[in-house]
Amino acid sequence: MTGTSHTRLRRLVSSAAAIVFAASLLVAAPASASSATIAASQAGAVTGIPQAETGIAKTANLSLFRAGNIISDASFFNSSTMSAAQIDSFFRGKVASCQSGYVCLKDYRQNTPNRPADRYCNGYSGAGNESAATIIYRVAQSCGINPQVFIVMLQKEQGLVTHTWPSSWRYDMALGQGCPDTAPCDPAYAGFFYQIYGAGRQMKIYAEGRYFTYYAPGKTWNILFHPNAACGRGPVYIENVATAALYYYTPYQPNQAALNAGYGTGDGCSSYGNRNFYQYFIDWFGSVSYDVVGGLATYWSSQGGGNGALGQPTGAMTTWPNEGWSQPFAGGDVFQKIGTTAVHSVRGAFKAEYGRVNGFRSGLGWPTSDQVGMSGGLYQDFENGRIYTKSGAAGVAIAAPMFAEHEKQRNVFGTLGWPKARAYLTADGSRQDFDGGSIFANSSGVFTLPADIVTAYDRAGGISQMGSPTSAVTSDSRGQYVSFTAGWIQRSGSALVLVKGALGKAYAALGGGSGKLGAPSGAERLLPGGGWTQSFTGGALYHSSYGTFSVTGFSAELAVLGGVDSFGYPSAEAVVDGSRSSQQFGSRTIAKATPNGGAYVVTGAIGTHYAAAGGVKSFLGAPTAKERTQGGGWIQDFEGGRILHSVYGTFGVPTPIVKVLDANGGIASRIGWPTAAPVQTSDGWRQDFSGGTLLASTDGVKSGAIVGGIMNVARSYNAFGDIGYPAEKENLTTNGWRQRFDTGTIFVPNAYAPSVVSGAVHELYVSLGGETVTGVPTGPATVIGSGRSQQFQRFGVYSNPTTGTWQSNGLIRDRYTVLGGPAGVLGWPTESLTTISGGWRQLFTGGAIYSTAGGSVYTVKGSIGGEYIRRGAEKGTLGWPVGNEALVGGLWSQKFQNGTLVLLPSGSFEVR
Repeated sequence: MTGTSHTRLRRLVSSAAAIVFAASLLVAAPASASSATIAASQAGAVTGIPQAETGIAKTANLSLFRAGNIISDASFFNSSTMSAAQIDSFFRGKVASCQSGYVCLKDYRQNTPNRPADRYCNGYSGAGNESAATIIYRVAQSCGINPQVFIVMLQKEQGLVTHTWPSSWRYDMALGQGCPDTAPCDPAYAGFFYQIYGAGRQMKIYAEGRYFTYYAPGKTWNILFHPNAACGRGPVYIENVATAALYYYTPYQPNQAALNAGYGTGDGCSSYGNRNFYQYFIDWFGSVSYDVVGGLATYWSSQGGGNGALGQPTGAMTTWPNEGWSQPFAGGDVFQKIGTTAVHSVRGAFKAEYGRVNGFRSGLGWPTSDQVGMSGGLYQDFENGRIYTKSGAAGVAIAAPMFAEHEKQRNVFGTLGWPKARAYLTADGSRQDFDGGSIFANSSGVFTLPADIVTAYDRAGGISQMGSPTSAVTSDSRGQYVSFTAGWIQRSGSALVLVKGALGKAYAALGGGSGKLGAPSGAERLLPGGGWTQSFTGGALYHSSYGTFSVTGFSAELAVLGGVDSFGYPSAEAVVDGSRSSQQFGSRTIAKATPNGGAYVVTGAIGTHYAAAGGVKSFLGAPTAKERTQGGGWIQDFEGGRILHSVYGTFGVPTPIVKVLDANGGIASRIGWPTAAPVQTSDGWRQDFSGGTLLASTDGVKSGAIVGGIMNVARSYNAFGDIGYPAEKENLTTNGWRQRFDTGTIFVPNAYAPSVVSGAVHELYVSLGGETVTGVPTGPATVIGSGRSQQFQRFGVYSNPTTGTWQSNGLIRDRYTVLGGPAGVLGWPTESLTTISGGWRQLFTGGAIYSTAGGSVYTVKGSIGGEYIRRGAEKGTLGWPVGNEALVGGLWSQKFQNGTLVLLPSGSFEVR
């Protein structure tokens, strides 16, 4: 395209082959037949197109025109620069009025068709009576092209933006789309909408670089100055995609004469399309590039400015509030951190890697140097790390915490060498690989592992099989090792032994090489039974359906028993209690009292119970004999007792209870087999058997058996905590069965219900002389509130934590019982029955009962009782009561020896 008054674009071809072929024709051999026409029309850039002169403010400095960077990619593909309303306003500002009979661009409207979406544009939904501004805006959004690009192209191709009397053919070929230099325009692209949409889509095809490669960015191309090849070519380094697209569209660069002419005419070898694009864009929209200011400008100039390694800016400077500034250039990005004067560029492979890790917002931070050459490659420093590029390869970032570790290892000059890739996340941290090994960072720390160990680790399954490293390479007596959260690698010479998978996880949990297993001494092995094992200096690990467990102190015993495929796999870790130890193997347990002592197998139901009880850590301790059968069951002796198995179940029996059992005839006696686990009391044990309950203090000083009916009563009332240890065996007395205990007595009388006498009631019962005085209890104790009462044949005993424990008997007990006892009007006794002059008396919280030697019984209670006691009771002026209270003449009164005490309506009293 030359940009003459009738500038034309080549035809848009539909197939890939045609596109490439057409491009080759356009670049390599423009048709000479058009040269004369073009040359003849070059008297002016827009000859014959009347313009509103005020529409162009000629401000572009063409000395800054750079053939390899006509417009930046950021500007060319920025579809958000103008709204439809802003485009419309722009058009109206360029043409105030249109000549009669013509439709200027500001007023142009048409019905638009639908266009399908494809890989280049998002399609178009047609509408009626759409303005030129709306069409341009919508196509810009669909195809991702700056609407200002369309506006400038409309002007440079047909002068439509400022034209005041445009003919219809100008709209039909508005952008020269489908109009080659050497043939008529393709009717399929005629019309304003098709021109705009077709050009937008064509620009995206150019930008793709799939079919059009002749002006591909990043290379130098010899580009024609004019369709007449005799005018020559000039080398142009194409810096970006947008500039390449403009050359595909108009494959000529302006010569110096065209640039010197401004909007005017150059010489016979001048072309104007790309010059005019550059000039209109700057004059109307400000810049095809961006300003460089401040410290960034100083640095840019020091690097050769636009002719240096950085090239021209490709975007505006960005201010990062409270952080700094940055600006993109064709050859890299420039950065200045706030509070500093240093400015650094990040270019080439460094720029690519810096961008991949999110720039200064990444762990690297801001650059602190430019790239520096070194043996074998380049590096560039940042606040928290470095980027390396090895012999022209891609850049690789190293940031905290890997950077400090790499530096500690002498960076690329150490054993790790050059980074192979940037760090990446693992399940519990991060990892970065180098030529000579890897750095791992996790909650345990930062560790460098050499290549041979990393290779073995990765081949074994890496983190999924061994977890993450918890140490660097560490020396030990066997060579060196690396510990992992779920594994271990041991190096002896050049040989590596790995502990991994389930075995590795268990090994790590047991402390690895510093644990009881010690260092690995062999690789893992598959056993005939389907399990896995691995040997160590201190034992072995086994993995089976039970899980993964070690065998250390029982290795020799296990071997004698035929190994795990014969005896069984371990199903738990060994239990150690001082010198004792035990370990479960399924339903079997091996246990011993000392490390070098004899071991016994505890198996079957006894073995299961022993393991569940905690093995040697239970009260049973270590076995002292093999199991034996007796009386239809099985018995095995232990240091701290026995385990007995019978139809009643399997139960451990502590030694103090065993002694009581044996003293009473053992399981063959009426005591029988245990039916429940032992209960540990504050100072001993208690255990139920099929025919009794046995009790014994820990030291064995106190013990005994409870059997028969006494046992039933004790269990029924759960009296064991109240009565203590037996003080005698059960006794048959004239009144029935009785058994005395430390703090209680159980009775099974002939004539009364069985009962337990305990606590304070029992203490008073004993102090009174026991059953010879009180008789046997006539029933269980009755709980009344916080107190208790219990009746005996000849006494009643009443105990309350507030009033104390007292007895009552004879006529007074009888009257007290009639009045409801502690639950009645008199409440709880505050003394035992007392002999006084003339008879007997007992005081209560609610009154008193008097009994004379002649057998009369009187009760003093309520308000009259209170007044009587206030007046000194029987020792006062009233003397003894001689009757009970009575209602006489509407007043309550009670007769005493020396008068009648009357309660008056006023609440006062008088003696009559």
